[in-house]
Amino acid sequence: MGTDIGDVHAAASGTSIPTRCGSLVFVGNSHTYQPKELGGVPGAFARLAASCGHSVSAESVTQGGANLSDLWEEFESYMQRRGTEGVAFDTVVLQVGKGSAEERFIIGEVLRHRYCPLLLSLASNPQVVLYQTWSTAWPEPTEGEELTATLEEYRSVMLAAGMTEVVLARAGHAFLHLKADNRIYPALWKDDMGHGSALAGVLVAAVLALALKLTKGERLGRILEALLPSAWRTASPGFAGAAEFGQKAWREDGKGAPAAVMNLLNDPEEDLPISKYPPGMRTERRDLPFEFGCSIVMSWLRQQLDRWKSLWLLTCLELVREAMQPPLAQPQKHVGGKSARRSWRS
Repeated sequence: MGTDIGDVHAAASGTSIPTRCGSLVFVGNSHTYQPKELGGVPGAFARLAASCGHSVSAESVTQGGANLSDLWEEFESYMQRRGTEGVAFDTVVLQVGKGSAEERFIIGEVLRHRYCPLLLSLASNPQVVLYQTWSTAWPEPTEGEELTATLEEYRSVMLAAGMTEVVLARAGHAFLHLKADNRIYPALWKDDMGHGSALAGVLVAAVLALALKLTKGERLGRILEALLPSAWRTASPGFAGAAEFGQKAWREDGKGAPAAVMNLLNDPEEDLPISKYPPGMRTERRDLPFEFGCSIVMSWLRQQLDRWKSLWLLTCLELVREAMQPPLAQPQKHVGGKSARRSWRS
């Protein structure tokens, strides 16, 4: 089984992280090891953490097209090997999707009987992050509810198995909240296979950082913009939105393109398209709206707000239901064998 195991380190000036998140291991497929130009999601997260003033070590166990069931044995051997080398992880990031009913059952069982017992046996007692991805560029109207149901199901399984800290990183929901933006949303897709672009990489990193409370959002939009390269590859016209006039092909020359962009495109080491993917288009950072980083941060805040609204609505409905219940009959007190009645006079 071909497995890509990476190690990314981001150092800062001795600043400690306020939450238990200094040494992470990511487990997932191409939605974790892409975008390669940022070092995948682990690399993007480590860079973002360093920019926020924290020191993070992020490693990964990944395989293209695999799910947690496929990756279990490799993850187990990896954790055992790193344990003998004296490495302890305080955070384990598990990539999950929406999945069919059958897939959810399989993943639930492997979480219950494989991942949880292993993680509970570790002396470091790591917290778990469920990083949920997106499913398609053209989601159904019920996508948000289905993503939420799957994520809550997996968390319930892990809590029932004995895990005490399960953090939810709702990247799929963040994608949904950006769908209405016809300039940012198409730039999130790297190719017509649905992989995330460099912009998606910083979006996922932001979702993880906010979920883990590495930042409260101060200057986060500006930081995300600074993490991006001058240009990145995106899917073919119309893949995730209406085709725009003047879109540039990935390696297309342009008189107005900055030197940094043209150097990027001519770099043979750059993550260029390979035969199984369409050549794709090019998005330049300067083409996106002013302060687009703030829009990325707001996508996370809006999905959090939606979640709070749902909880508030459920609470209100429960209070209304209780208020509509008929009052329980109060037992009457008896004095001397007769019912004691109290009359009220105005």
